[in-house]
Amino acid sequence: MLAGTTYMSSINVSANHPVLVEGNCDSPVPGTTIVAAGTCGDFDGDGRIGTAEDTDGADRIFGTLRAALGPGTGAAAGTGANSNGTITIVTSGRFAEQLFIGQSGIVPGLGTASPGNVIIQAAPGVNAEIDAVLQGDPTGGNTARQAATGIMIIYPAGNERIVTLRNLTLRNWANGVFTALSSRVHIDNCRIEGNLNHGVLVIDNVQMTITNSSVTGNGRRTPGALPSPGNGLTLENSNNARVRIFNSTFSHNVGAGISNTSASSLSVYKVGAYLNGADTVGAVTIAPNPNFAN
Repeated sequence: MLAGTTYMSSINVSANHPVLVEGNCDSPVPGTTIVAAGTCGDFDGDGRIGTAEDTDGADRIFGTLRAALGPGTGAAAGTGANSNGTITIVTSGRFAEQLFIGQSGIVPGLGTASPGNVIIQAAPGVNAEIDAVLQGDPTGGNTARQAATGIMIIYPAGNERIVTLRNLTLRNWANGVFTALSSRVHIDNCRIEGNLNHGVLVIDNVQMTITNSSVTGNGRRTPGALPSPGNGLTLENSNNARVRIFNSTFSHNVGAGISNTSASSLSVYKVGAYLNGADTVGAVTIAPNPNFAN
């Protein structure tokens, strides 16, 4: 707890609605929410993790990412990030949760009328996996999650806010990250691997940066699963998107490592694309300097 207290005091509280998310474990059975105090990812030592932590009080500590991203309910009403703030995962765990970040009315019951800047990140040294598969899931949700998108980001035109994903692993989804309309997205130090169709899918007028990340093995989720197309990064159905990638790798994807079948701008600098079905498809510009001047 001493180390945890030190970390909490270092969080930038200038951001709107900063909240913390505890980790979890699958012991004794998946879905366990009451544990021995201080074990199994229990950051605040109250013996609650997962959904039991989501509504136990107005402490701004949650057990699931979806609850932390929302407005907060029950005893925690009004204490969630409400799609406007920093969500920091402070102890390691796997989160079998599909997340929607953006404008309400697109996905029923999710999002907010005026989504703000959102950061979802794992603290240094924390292993945070957003995984569609939870072995032995008592709710039987694995099949549905594997047919879904892990993180969907949709902001309308006129909203200049930014969504940042940092220090996360996304795996086993149909699409790891999907973003549309006029969203602005930064993916930093993430591993996006083993998703079926697209590691990252970008359409419309999105502006995205990817830094210090690996996009690996997409299309290779399970034996017999048929990827469509199994790309690492796909930019399509757009003429006005802008994607910039720095210091990242795209490898072992069944389809293309990086695919741009649109008329949009996609530039890379210090990026490796290798051992993919096709390393690059379409217009991919190798920038001469980190400012992507071209």
